[in-house]
Amino acid sequence: MFDIRLSQEQREFRDLARKFAQEDIKPTAMPLDRENDWEKRVPWGLLKQGSQLGFRTFVLQEENGGSGMSDHITSCLVAEELAAGELGTAYYFMLTARRARDWFELRMTPEQRAYFLPKFVSDDLYFTTVAIHEPETDFGFDFFTETPPTIRLRTQATPQDDGSWLINGTKAYQTVGYLAKLIVLRAQIPDGSVQSFLVEGDSPGLSRRPMSKFGRRVGDNAAEMVFDNVRIPAGRILPPSPKGRTDMGTHPTIAALTLGLGRAAYEETLKYVQERISGGKPIIQHQAVGLAIADMAMNLQAARRLIWTAAWVKDHPEAIEDGSVEALPYEHMAIAFTGTAVQRITEQALELFGGAGVIQGMPIEKYVRDAHVQKHVSFPYPSRFKITEALVGYKRKVAPFHGGD
Repeated sequence: MFDIRLSQEQREFRDLARKFAQEDIKPTAMPLDRENDWEKRVPWGLLKQGSQLGFRTFVLQEENGGSGMSDHITSCLVAEELAAGELGTAYYFMLTARRARDWFELRMTPEQRAYFLPKFVSDDLYFTTVAIHEPETDFGFDFFTETPPTIRLRTQATPQDDGSWLINGTKAYQTVGYLAKLIVLRAQIPDGSVQSFLVEGDSPGLSRRPMSKFGRRVGDNAAEMVFDNVRIPAGRILPPSPKGRTDMGTHPTIAALTLGLGRAAYEETLKYVQERISGGKPIIQHQAVGLAIADMAMNLQAARRLIWTAAWVKDHPEAIEDGSVEALPYEHMAIAFTGTAVQRITEQALELFGGAGVIQGMPIEKYVRDAHVQKHVSFPYPSRFKITEALVGYKRKVAPFHGGD
């Protein structure tokens, strides 16, 4: 269907990500994960170092301060490598990078771009988030039930006489939400529509509280945001994508982050089963162990192929339009398959480590916790509904409000 050979530029940037992940990110993963104080789990030094290497800005065109590598396959390559070092740290870079392409280059007005882009490019710690989730209005998980037309977001934006807006409401579970310096907020306006507002992280009236998870603990992985009469200047409504859809590419990218976690668990296990002696021989030579390792490897490769397919199709929508590629929701397939596969891979790894695997401080114990969080926050279940919709031709009349990472 497509040429999976990587260009020299892609290989070089992938290798740079691998070097950074294995030499700098990975050694900090376990110590950071075990910190009780949330603030101490934020990898400040790595965030600055990774930004200076270009992992926060690489999708932007060169004239906008990036490397011009805006294709989704490159993003998936980088996401896998960084997450193989540490999943939570990788999230900072990958979600911010894809949003940079979508927000700064495709959607912002010239005036918005002139104001926000220099801030973003010049500040190594300028990360972004979206504020979508409201537990009371996260409808859409049953994709065969229409969202009632009376449903409204509780976060409200009220227009003022001077053209500004006042925002009031609460959002929750926003990845990178506690540290983000730029927030795209989804809020209801009086005419009944929902708009996206560009909100600066230091806006008066905005308060944030970190929320700790039992997995994916490193970094800023969840936050509750309270908007109390937060004033947004005129001209801060983010326009929709020119094509009427987002180009953030979060589905393939998040699937690739999950894949990186699975690969890290696999590599750690492969090393262990060649060193651990049982019955007078390395346990890799026991048939059941060998079969488990083979199963892990096959699932990783199947997930990678599906992710790359989703990424390629996202870059080449014309392939579906002209019938060259079957019209399937590949990115939802990648999310759903990878989330389930990696959860299973980490559990297989735990079984092969045996009693050693459940000891705190062992990497497999962390990988299992991270995989469970990743599966449940990365919308694999809604993705399955979207796949079914595509297969049976069912279309929702009202789009759900819920988002994801």
